[in-house]
Amino acid sequence: GFAATFLVDTMARIPENGRFQRRIEFVNIFEEYWGMKGMYIAQVGFIMNMMAQICSSIVSNAQVMDSFIVFLSPYSSTYALQLWPSLDFLTWKPPKEMLDRAPTMSMAEATNCHRTNVVPFRLEDGVSENRVIISFGYILLGVLLIPMSLMNLDENIFIQKISFYMMVFLSLEFLFQFYMQGLDTHSIPAFGTNYSHVMGSIVFNYAFIAVIPSWVNEKRPDVSVRNTVWVSTIASTVLYALIGIMGAVAYERAEGNFLNKLSNVCSPTVTRVSAFLFAFGMIGLGIPFAAIVTRYNMLVGRMCGPSASSFWAIYFPWLISWVFYTGGLFGELIAWSGDVAIGPINFVLPLLITLTALGVRGVVPDSWGGWAMGRQSALLEFGGASVRDERMNALSMQVAKEGDDTDPVNRETVVEPLPATLKIYHRPIATVTACILGVMMIISLASHSHHFVAAALQNAGFGTKQW
Repeated sequence: GFAATFLVDTMARIPENGRFQRRIEFVNIFEEYWGMKGMYIAQVGFIMNMMAQICSSIVSNAQVMDSFIVFLSPYSSTYALQLWPSLDFLTWKPPKEMLDRAPTMSMAEATNCHRTNVVPFRLEDGVSENRVIISFGYILLGVLLIPMSLMNLDENIFIQKISFYMMVFLSLEFLFQFYMQGLDTHSIPAFGTNYSHVMGSIVFNYAFIAVIPSWVNEKRPDVSVRNTVWVSTIASTVLYALIGIMGAVAYERAEGNFLNKLSNVCSPTVTRVSAFLFAFGMIGLGIPFAAIVTRYNMLVGRMCGPSASSFWAIYFPWLISWVFYTGGLFGELIAWSGDVAIGPINFVLPLLITLTALGVRGVVPDSWGGWAMGRQSALLEFGGASVRDERMNALSMQVAKEGDDTDPVNRETVVEPLPATLKIYHRPIATVTACILGVMMIISLASHSHHFVAAALQNAGFGTKQW
């Protein structure tokens, strides 16, 4: 919440953008404050962030789409083209005994069913997965979603509204299904044994900050940024917790893409349909939105022209995502992208650019440029009121003095990310938040790297006791 609202506040402090008159995208904010070098860093991080989100959404949706094809097919089958280790045409269908029992399966039988392998093209436990495939569900999903990615953002708003209402309704259905499945099936341990994917996955699910500027450019002037961001963030956190805890106690095996659990033959028909709708209506319809925002940022960041930006933002993710369909690559994609790209670009960089906007020098070298770096008498405009910035030399933990008009913290913006009583602590709050998130991400990256290297050594036949 702080990272998002602080970023929009920083956006509103850009000259002649006090009420978001200019179309300022994510990368433009860094160009304004940190110059071209800052924009290049933000551009690279932003593209990595969006590509990771688009690719992971494509893979998770394609897996559920294959279950949907099984659901609709009169032969209860779906198909795929295997490219590695040999060229082959694959057919998959659930075990016959599961298909026969599905219409009358009790909750107890469903619990046992979920312990079996009923996910399309997933090999049995303990069998090494080294295949590379392109499934029919993957191709069908691309045919449906690529045309939507060619729209403009304002044309896509109606689709996003539908997606929101579907999320609310379907999430309630899932919670009801967890309750019916039984909340005593599997106990949750107080502590786990492997935290290497935890932080990356959490960061991945809150990675909306980078697209906030695009939303600000399209929202109505009367919509409150602070209220919208905090209500959405708190509501999402509560929903994440409910679905995570209730789903974990209801299902013994809940690893990987949890929608695979809800959409397979072991679940009731209404839950399967809800999982299909959730995958396409929520995650799936988010793919065009992410592609459009990526295309916008490539254009305004002058990274490439209209045709090239459309290729890289829309078509390129579909050309590579199928590589992550099988095996554990999907989980690794989410965890590594969360640690390396999504975390820094969504949380750390927005807070650092906030400090620059609030007058803190030395966040990046002054030689990088940008109007806020060394232009001590830049004329700023905030909602029609013009002031001169004569002091851009604050400390990161410096509390603002009330009534000091030379301190950027005391200047009002249309965002006002903090309540009036906390406004003077704007810089310390941004600094402490950035430090905490930065340390957590470093620890997560170290843990993930340790686990990854240890697993690689073990697979190579080396002992891992020293690890």
